[in-house]
Amino acid sequence: MLFKDCLCLQVGRVARKMSKITRKKLASFGLTTTQFFMLTALYEEDGVPISVLAQKVALDKATLTGLLDRLERDDLIERKADPDDRRAIRIFLTPKAELMREKLTELYNQNNGIFLSILTSEESEIFERVVDKLEKAEFGKDRIPTSKSEHEGELNAP
Repeated sequence: MLFKDCLCLQVGRVARKMSKITRKKLASFGLTTTQFFMLTALYEEDGVPISVLAQKVALDKATLTGLLDRLERDDLIERKADPDDRRAIRIFLTPKAELMREKLTELYNQNNGIFLSILTSEESEIFERVVDKLEKAEFGKDRIPTSKSEHEGELNAP
């Protein structure tokens, strides 16, 4: 396999390209792309435990803690004890973050629209299935297929 054919390289290039576009649009809000995705996740479901938020944005708790510190410093989120479990902390949006909701949600939808607009409906469906499959895959040493034929046809299943 040639270096240019490396899936990791190709996905990385696309991710950097998408991230660069998103960063430019977020500059006026003073947010990083990760902070933007965290707020978007909270717009979808506010008041979630830290563990749920970590899972939604695919970050470990240690990384998430630093990001939450910055969002809290910027008065965009607040941490509150869970009334049902004193050991758990829930993350809530502040009024300042709520004021940004409409514009950030619009930006989120526009971005997704831009990226998906270059795909046909069929390509979009296949892309979503491929990404979902890769996200769910366990890439342990004993889980790597030895041949392409071991997984042929799996993406064609509904």
